[in-house]
Amino acid sequence: MLWLASGDAFLVVCGVALILSPLLLAWLVSSPILLALLALPSLSWVMYGLMVLRAYATVPPAPVSHGMALELGTVPALAGEIERLRLACDAPAFTAIYVNTELNASIYQAGSRAGPSKHVLVLGLPLLALLTGKQAAAVIAHEYAHISRRHGHFARWAYVARQRWGALAALHERNHRLITAPLRLFLSWYVPRMMRETLEFSRRCEVVADAQAMAVVGADIACETETALVLRQKAMSEQFWPGIFAQAGQDDIARAQPFTQLLTEPVGSRPRDGVQAAVWLHESLCQKPDMHDTHPVFSERLAATGRDPTGPLPDRLPWHLEGPSAASDWLQGEATGIAAQLDADWREHAASGWQDAAEQQARQHGQFLKLLQRREQQVFDQRDWRQLAQLARKFDPAGPLRAEAIAHGLQQAPDDPALLELRADDLERDGDIRGAISAWHCISANPSSPEYRVHLHLCELYLRAGDTLAAERHRQIADLAWAGGDGSRPADDVLFPHDMQASELALLQEKLQPLFQHARAIWLCRDTQPDTADPPRWFLYVQAHDGWFMRLVGRLTGEEDVSASACKRLLERLQARLHLYVEVCFIGPSRPIPAHCTHESLIAQAGRPAGGVTNKPVTAPTLSNV
Repeated sequence: MLWLASGDAFLVVCGVALILSPLLLAWLVSSPILLALLALPSLSWVMYGLMVLRAYATVPPAPVSHGMALELGTVPALAGEIERLRLACDAPAFTAIYVNTELNASIYQAGSRAGPSKHVLVLGLPLLALLTGKQAAAVIAHEYAHISRRHGHFARWAYVARQRWGALAALHERNHRLITAPLRLFLSWYVPRMMRETLEFSRRCEVVADAQAMAVVGADIACETETALVLRQKAMSEQFWPGIFAQAGQDDIARAQPFTQLLTEPVGSRPRDGVQAAVWLHESLCQKPDMHDTHPVFSERLAATGRDPTGPLPDRLPWHLEGPSAASDWLQGEATGIAAQLDADWREHAASGWQDAAEQQARQHGQFLKLLQRREQQVFDQRDWRQLAQLARKFDPAGPLRAEAIAHGLQQAPDDPALLELRADDLERDGDIRGAISAWHCISANPSSPEYRVHLHLCELYLRAGDTLAAERHRQIADLAWAGGDGSRPADDVLFPHDMQASELALLQEKLQPLFQHARAIWLCRDTQPDTADPPRWFLYVQAHDGWFMRLVGRLTGEEDVSASACKRLLERLQARLHLYVEVCFIGPSRPIPAHCTHESLIAQAGRPAGGVTNKPVTAPTLSNV
């Protein structure tokens, strides 16, 4: 709280000092000529002070504007459960309850000059649809703990402070005069420290709320709830929502009803079975605490319930509903109407994303048809067969084309990891677990294969085969691979060189040519290894020319370096012309070059193309490389 109060005080003092600066000048300066010369600058100081105070006084809107208000009179079962939990937590009543589209619950507290404080509860319909009543009660008890400890007031203060300092940062992006330099220097020093302190306090609030909720519902229910939330969140992000948007190529968005579907616990909203749930939990337990997050990680929350995160998992995991959901028990007949309203709101906001997904499906279908046409005219290599197999799963799911493409590709490259992975997936889907294990062991023999993913798959497959000892051995290897490097992420979760063919790289360099004269170096990386089946995301790293003098000027005035500014303007125009979508990352003067920006990923340096195609003429494509 001291950090927030000191920041507020500094802003007020700066604003008042700037507004009163003409009076201070009149008192200090006795020369009428000098006062006349300083009159115009002092007027600009007054205006600047007013802008600072205006940014300080601006109150952002409440962060509960999304969702629909819920009348407790229409859902007496929910009203009764909320009142029971309120009495158990000795907390004030909620003044309003909202239902939104998140797999989450949150509270919002705000003081009111006209009366008592407002306490707002926001419940996500996915939370109520995918948890049991006891599990959802643990979540609401956690939110009531925040209310009883008045955490929401501090969270509101921190939220307002972050919005206020964000508004000031935007103000100073447009105002780079020398007079703003002191406040900009203070911003660069104060804001990171304020964020660190507020995030640490937020994590302590979460620990206190977890403890109070556990005292109300019991350690076993609290542990079960944390476990169920981890599994549901992973399933929703990796299965359910991708599956919804995968329908964009066949159906109109008007037919999409994701929240109505969630009321029936669709397959994509949960793990496949207990084996997959166990593997997912082991992966979550490996995550290390993140100082930039407001919540403890899963292992910390599990330890708070009295369970050892390094010990064996419970025999019974809450990977699916074993009884009625909270939505069924508490909302009853109102659940379908609420889901329909949320579906309508979601369709309105997801229209652009749905259109993007439909266009992506159309592009992939076009690639599939071109591959079928080319197969009749050209000789395919393993990359062509791999791409055909990947697209066949989507556009020829019931036909033999996928299996034929995998077989032809493995005939040409028996050790290709991507083709072996496709083969292993098919074997597992057909129930041949031993065959899938054998294929994954072949993949692990390739040094370029991601060690973490390989052993995690082997752990799951051995669990399905009933070999718990082998599964535990591969889980331990996967855990060591995850802890590789700095211990915060899997060792294979890095970026790799682009591995583009010379003709494709030359095309990209031709499009980016105007950028070269302003950049010291440019790298292109991908998030998947070249021989894996997953489609890559592309990352373009740009390091602009800079010098010590321009860095000093920029720190004092906020002016961006000419080359860096030119790079950003050029990229805004050039990105639309590229044949692939790239995520741009600028490497500033004070930032080290990332480890994955290597010579193999370099595409331009010192104003000239790089990558081994600089002096080679670009030849016309032939039938063998089209």
